[in-house]
Amino acid sequence: MSRGPPLPVVQEPVPPTHAPGPAEEALTALWRATGPQFYTPRNIVRQIRLRRRFDLAPVRLEKLRVAIPTAQVPDCDNCLDLCCTGENAVVSLRLRDIAVLMDLGRTDLISHERPPAPPRDKATWARREADGSVFHIAFPVLARDATGTCRALTEDRLCGLWPSWPLSCARYPYALDRRHGVIFYAAGCRSTRIAAVSEAPIAVRALVRAVVDAYNERLRDVLLLAFAREALREQGLLRWVREDLLEGL
Repeated sequence: MSRGPPLPVVQEPVPPTHAPGPAEEALTALWRATGPQFYTPRNIVRQIRLRRRFDLAPVRLEKLRVAIPTAQVPDCDNCLDLCCTGENAVVSLRLRDIAVLMDLGRTDLISHERPPAPPRDKATWARREADGSVFHIAFPVLARDATGTCRALTEDRLCGLWPSWPLSCARYPYALDRRHGVIFYAAGCRSTRIAAVSEAPIAVRALVRAVVDAYNERLRDVLLLAFAREALREQGLLRWVREDLLEGL
């Protein structure tokens, strides 16, 4: 995806299977029924009100600049660090993430307890962005243990939720600067490698796609909260959402 020579076409492997459960399927069906309502003329007033508070334009991959060297991917297998711990490792959950955890029977991993914000010079870009957003604060995060480590980690320091992990985890360490339309490599990940030619297109495209999906999922959450809150409540998805912080949607 850089300006270098085009990469060869390779046969892409079948991605890890994530089979949607009933809660996730119900949320998907609700979005299909609700999303188009936002764009109807009868909701023009609500459109204007929401657009004053949120940038509701979906991210389109073709409009973004990928500021990542060709084939640069995280080297998780040889990493001596652990991106799932520390004061900056806060994983905000979306409605889709909550639904998946409900299907997995792991709602014990849903929490509103965040570590105290680190000094600004030690806070990552993502942590500063999240702490400044009421929408982020209203939503829960993945629970952490007494050491500040994600409770989804296994004894072997592997993700116990993969491949059904949260959207934010799926795109890390690629991140989006929406203001400037740039996908960049998060500074919090210090373990990188240059993927083999046959692997690079697959790995890079998957992470870039995950960045786009994670951002657009937040937009869907806004619209669902504005137009289908009662249905979300009936599905049990608002049990962990601070609705008092989202007045006016």
